[in-house]
Amino acid sequence: MAISKELQLIAKIADTGNIRTALDAGIVADKFTDHDARLMFEYIIRYWKSKKTVGNIPTRELLSENFPTVQLPPADRLTIEAAVEEFLSHDTKVRLDKLIDYMNDWRDEPQKALQYADNEVKEMLRDKRTSVDIVVSDTLEDAKQRYLNTKNKDVIKGIPYPWPILNSETQGMQDGEYIIIYARPKSLKTWLGLYICVYAYDAAQQRVLIYTREMSPEQMMDRCLCLILGAPYDAFKKGYLHKVPHPYGGTMEEAFYGLLETMKRDEDVIALETPHKKSIIITSDRQDSHGGGVNGLRRKVEDHKPDLIFVDAVYLMRNDRANTRSVKWSDQAAISQDLKDLAQDYKRPVLVTLQANRLSEDRKDRTAANMAFSDSYAQDCDLAMEVIKKRIDDQHNELGIALTASREANIAGFGIHGNPGNDFSMLTRPITDKYGLPIKENGEILTEPMIFGDFKEITEYFNGKEKDKEQYHKKEGHNMGPSMEQLAALHTVRR
Repeated sequence: MAISKELQLIAKIADTGNIRTALDAGIVADKFTDHDARLMFEYIIRYWKSKKTVGNIPTRELLSENFPTVQLPPADRLTIEAAVEEFLSHDTKVRLDKLIDYMNDWRDEPQKALQYADNEVKEMLRDKRTSVDIVVSDTLEDAKQRYLNTKNKDVIKGIPYPWPILNSETQGMQDGEYIIIYARPKSLKTWLGLYICVYAYDAAQQRVLIYTREMSPEQMMDRCLCLILGAPYDAFKKGYLHKVPHPYGGTMEEAFYGLLETMKRDEDVIALETPHKKSIIITSDRQDSHGGGVNGLRRKVEDHKPDLIFVDAVYLMRNDRANTRSVKWSDQAAISQDLKDLAQDYKRPVLVTLQANRLSEDRKDRTAANMAFSDSYAQDCDLAMEVIKKRIDDQHNELGIALTASREANIAGFGIHGNPGNDFSMLTRPITDKYGLPIKENGEILTEPMIFGDFKEITEYFNGKEKDKEQYHKKEGHNMGPSMEQLAALHTVRR
């Protein structure tokens, strides 16, 4: 009995833990003609995107438990790429067989038969050329599954952000998205980009490519390590991690040395046991006088095959079309458009940092017009986040994240801590009654995440003025966040 190519692909996905190759080849549930294989493929997709099991692929044993009547073919030497090619060839043969049957049925009406054959052959050739075209009537089951996933609220479609509210609004960073973080200088936008990258690496086992044009790779590496540890960056760069307690015992210096010993080993173990090749890859081509453009970044993407791409200081890149580096609107527009193409060509989210223009400091509203250099950035992006920094004291900042451009989100923004290295968690504020008084339960003031419904509210709260430190500490019900003296409040991304 011939082995089912569809079940063979399911078995190979389970054996390798790799579904990306199949999805990148354009394989969707509607391509399966075997009912059991289709149900198993849909189950794998749900499992892979579930918030509780995000990034993981069910094993053969788990598939057997959920589909006890289905016998998967035994393990073989085929690569996942070969199994995908076998599946696609099988799909083409099935469609050809259907075409032959149709031609036989309509041989008495050759004009209809030829017209149908012409359309079907063109369709098969189109599918061979590209995997991004969607015939809606052919992929209705996928639309149904996307709806059910959203309805059940158990699935996140893309790579998760560190903040639940942003995941709820956007379903994570999705393939092909172009995301911009922008702010005035020294507003921690690079830190935010790295925090998102480290969370993707640490919480979702992702492979992250960080491309830097402004800071050295070593500086970016040090910041990433602090974010993984949850260690204050000031203590790292000034060499007093030994004085900072770790929330689980010992000091941050001890945790740092432990990370140096285990990070590579942990990545190797995950690579052996799962499809993930999680790593953080930092690259710069400042030494290359002809580098610095999107074409060079494409080569890096080809080399490292990342799940997420982060470009720091996008405005410093070279315009490959004119072979120039400048802040002229035409050059910046070309860079933005080429980055958007890169995201869509490789079906990966691209996250970048950009400057906000000077007028944004005085504007009461928050719009994508605050982006500097070129309107193309606002036009091309799928999500834009403007960062408004408010300094609290020497160790603490607060950041307003204004969603100034979004295809999906329906909130104006939210507030987070902005303490480099050890805390970018959500800010909270007291829950109040209709008279504006804090609500208490068992003597404790109830709080909620700081989420804003309009941009005026963000502007009023994050006015950029330094607060009196003593008054801030005494403010009832406010979540001050961690300090180096408060062990229990030290925040860490690492799980």
